[in-house]
Formats: sequence, structure tokens, C-alpha cells
Amino acid sequence: THSSYIMRYPKEYDKISSMSEGGFKGISEQQKRIKAEYDNAVLYNDFIVDEIIRRFENRNAVVIYISDHGEEVYDTRDYAGHDEINGNRYMIEIPMLIWTSKQFQAVYPDLCQRIAISVNLPFMTDDMIHVLLDLMDIETEEYDPAKSVINKAFDISRKRIYGGKIYDKQHGLQKM
Repeated sequence: THSSYIMRYPKEYDKISSMSEGGFKGISEQQKRIKAEYDNAVLYNDFIVDEIIRRFENRNAVVIYISDHGEEVYDTRDYAGHDEINGNRYMIEIPMLIWTSKQFQAVYPDLCQRIAISVNLPFMTDDMIHVLLDLMDIETEEYDPAKSVINKAFDISRKRIYGGKIYDKQHGLQKM
């Protein structure tokens, strides 16, 4: 769902029109069209993720989906996209999904409970390797349970950094 949103989905996913974006006051018709294209790209991305999950639903499996960044699409200003300096929650708070099959849940109920507990914890994608090692029960010298969002030892106080600034969901970006 990167910019040039209309290039991110096939024609059959052109389901949301600029007319559907009527609830957004103060934006132009072109901006509504771009918002609709973004929504269609997200719809198609959701379809792809669902198709991947369906391929694993009858196996002992975990599927992890995480975006590399979010997009602001005229949410707070006349801007669509993402940038490294003037980020906001629309760019920084990104989707992350850890899906587990029923078979996986039956075999690893404690791990699934740890995953469920982690849902609203602040996490930096830089630490994804620690989550993967934790999921696979692999310990190395580099593995740090305090950096695995699904671990009981997860350090919730760790600062999240974006563009050289500290990011806090409640207060946004702040100088270091």
C-alpha cells in the first residue's frame, strides 16, 4: 500500500470510490479519490494476507504479517505518503498480525496466550528477530527476551525511535 496506490491492486479490487469518502470534510475530490485508492490497496492487501493464512489453516503453523511503515492519507494535513522526518501515528503505528492455526494453538497453548497478551504492547520492528527466536524456542547469545513482545520479560519501557526522535503513542514524536 505504498504511494501510487492505484498501482497496488488489480482492477477487480477497485471497489471503494471517492463517493465513499464523503465523510471526510475539507478535502478535495482528488484527495478523496486518492483516499479511495489507498482503501482499495488495503482491501487487496487484506485479501492477500487472508489467502496466505488459508494456505496454513490446516497445519501446525504461525503466520506473521507486519508492515514496513504506515501511510498518512490526508488524515492531519494535505499530505499522502510517509516520511522519515515528519512522521505521525499514521506512519508509525503499523499493523502487525501473529496468526496461529487451531493445531498450533492445541500444541502450544502457553505460547498462544503470550501472543494474545502482547496485542497492545508498544513494539519496534527492529526487534522482530527476538520474537522469531522466541516463537521457535531458539536461544543464542544475541537473543534478548526483553526485546520479544511475546515474552514475559519484554521491556515495555524501551523507547521507540523514529527519525531520530522518541515516539510515544500518547504524545507523538518528541526530541531525544
